[in-house]
Amino acid sequence: MTVLEYDTFTEGAVDPTKWVPLQLPTPDGSMWSYGDPQAKVEAHDGTLTITVNPFRLKHDSVHMLDDPKHLLVTPQPIPVPATGARISAEMACETYNGNPDDITDGWVGLVVGDFSTGMIFDWMLSGTRVGALYERLPIPGVTPEGGSFSYLVQSPFVAINEPGKFRSYEIALNPKARSAEWKVDGQAFYRTEGIPVEVQSVTLGLIVCTLKPTGPHGSTSVHGQGARGSWRHLKVASG
Repeated sequence: MTVLEYDTFTEGAVDPTKWVPLQLPTPDGSMWSYGDPQAKVEAHDGTLTITVNPFRLKHDSVHMLDDPKHLLVTPQPIPVPATGARISAEMACETYNGNPDDITDGWVGLVVGDFSTGMIFDWMLSGTRVGALYERLPIPGVTPEGGSFSYLVQSPFVAINEPGKFRSYEIALNPKARSAEWKVDGQAFYRTEGIPVEVQSVTLGLIVCTLKPTGPHGSTSVHGQGARGSWRHLKVASG
């Protein structure tokens, strides 16, 4: 088995060779960047922190552009062998001026996404809740018409979190079986089968986000709340 620690988080700030703000195309053909210029990002002693307080980025018409408030991704996808891969990290979250019991109001997490197919396998955590996000984004020219979906899964047994507390989160992908499994602190949390595509590579991301639908008057995701995420020991195991 090969284990790669992707980033040791000791540079003081983001290493631009390892992380860049994600950009996605908009319906009008322009590019939307998920980088908040006022976000505070630090990397010290093996831990990276992103603080966005308050949330500022929003998009009034496209949901998948509205929710992420800061999202750093790996510049190049990481191959997933046919034998599968396990992506893991220790993470902690603190939220400000929002509702920590509503994970959709403000969360941080680990993104594991195949943007060539629109498939997303995320860990989400607020100050008090944990969730698994399984979805296929409606990316123009990538996702078939009517093929997008989004599922947020929470467990009454292992979904309770504490502000600032580090826990271990893992996502295991099996391309041949078209399955994915989420584990927290080594405990099974969620498993899905029948993934509509065979995932051959993934982009990793560190995200500060909401999960609120746009309303008749535009974005509903920003009301003065904020969040701080911390990540350490980000590893990819394969073989």
